[in-house]
Amino acid sequence: MQLTLSKVIPSPLDLHLQLARTLEKRGAFLLADRWEILLLHPSGTLEVIWQTTDESVAYQWRGFFDNRLDDSLYDEIRQLPNGFQWLSKQNYLRIEASDIYKAARVTPTIYEGRDGIIVVFAGKKISILNVEEGNVSEQTNTKTKGRDLICHALHPRQNLIAYGTNHGELFAQPFDQAEFGKTIKIDQLPNTCYQITFTADGKKMFVGGLGYLKVFDYDGKVFTENASISSALRSFELVEDFLVLNKGMHGIDVIQATDKLQRVASLDLPFSIDKMFYLASRKVFLLTSGTTNEWALLNWTT
Repeated sequence: MQLTLSKVIPSPLDLHLQLARTLEKRGAFLLADRWEILLLHPSGTLEVIWQTTDESVAYQWRGFFDNRLDDSLYDEIRQLPNGFQWLSKQNYLRIEASDIYKAARVTPTIYEGRDGIIVVFAGKKISILNVEEGNVSEQTNTKTKGRDLICHALHPRQNLIAYGTNHGELFAQPFDQAEFGKTIKIDQLPNTCYQITFTADGKKMFVGGLGYLKVFDYDGKVFTENASISSALRSFELVEDFLVLNKGMHGIDVIQATDKLQRVASLDLPFSIDKMFYLASRKVFLLTSGTTNEWALLNWTT
């Protein structure tokens, strides 16, 4: 495999993006700030698909509810990297009109899981919502373990949430529509947990954080550590049998993730990397810089 830098372009958007997603069917990256939503094609071509100068609608959600924008675009970006989905437009409007946001001490993050189960993260509490005939109510809730929750992911085959804290605690939380099961302590990690990613079959879980990357095998009941390495890690992407590590100012490492973790390639970039996204349908990476406000496109070849 090989990573090749194909293009670096100045960003036409604000330094701090409101939204960034890969659109596999369209073969492009979707990027947005408060004022514009655009597509970045692998060639580097930019296509503006929504824009406003109206302060009252200048934020990431309102653009997707504008009648000028194709509804199928919202449906395509609903699937999130952490295994959850954004709510359907219908459920989003129902919940927005309810007292869930008004009554919350901490602004909740609301997702949809499998079977239409709506999961809410708010501070140290996880809740299941019941949405029937326009009525929104809390079905059940549980307190998270450990310190402040930093990242979380939904298992691809089970109603199981894995979450990590800012003190490196790693837990698994089973649930269904009616209740939460007993919380499982998976591991005490070396430091703050940044990202959790499952393989498509759910049999492996990759966990990255401040200075480390760990791999766990999962048999449907028990998590077992398989391998680990030390790394200046900010985020990672799972590509086939490889892990591509975003190391910020230290560039990129490519790790072969089969029987053991082994570095097989690396690449230096002309800027410190902030975010990294992989468009699998075109085998292209997008890297963004939080200091120079530039974007870089990388080609992945095998």
